[in-house]
Amino acid sequence: MPTRAVLYLLACIVVLLGSTLVAPASGASLPEPVTERGYPLRPVGYGDLRWLGRPIYQASLWTTSGGYSGFGPGETVALSLDYRRAFSRDQLVRITDIAWRRLGHLDAGQRERWLAELRRTWSDVSPGETVTTVVVPKGPTYFYDQRGRFGQVEDPAFGPAFLAIWLDPRSVVGDLRLRLLGGRDTAGITAAN
Repeated sequence: MPTRAVLYLLACIVVLLGSTLVAPASGASLPEPVTERGYPLRPVGYGDLRWLGRPIYQASLWTTSGGYSGFGPGETVALSLDYRRAFSRDQLVRITDIAWRRLGHLDAGQRERWLAELRRTWSDVSPGETVTTVVVPKGPTYFYDQRGRFGQVEDPAFGPAFLAIWLDPRSVVGDLRLRLLGGRDTAGITAAN
């Protein structure tokens, strides 16, 4: 059985090299605490992130319109990750930092402030746990798991920057990005639009 260190190393390799194997997901749904909040979300696309044939997580993208062309006025966007592997909070924060550095959108000060918020908010995840990020237009970003909302980031710029990890054309998970966007070629669309 692989250790957490091996799993972390594999996740970092996925982020650093962008070498992903993506297989179709069997379906996608939002956790009950998200649907209970009444967000009018419709699925856009979904897919599995795999590394060397081993599942990492199943991802699904949801929007108010059921399509994605950037963060438009009034468009709530959610990304749900159903984990197939365990990750510590520190591993998740490091992977996020690596992904943001590769995208190059953020200045170091902003990135460090947001990473500090994530360290306070996030916890370890286990296989079978789902974490859903809901980005409200011009508002906060909320984090949900199966138990309910467990955190939020108030800065309206955070959500688009966070989802850029998966939705930016330069994302290292390009095949997964295409599946999340419903198989459409949206090379000109960035998460910050």
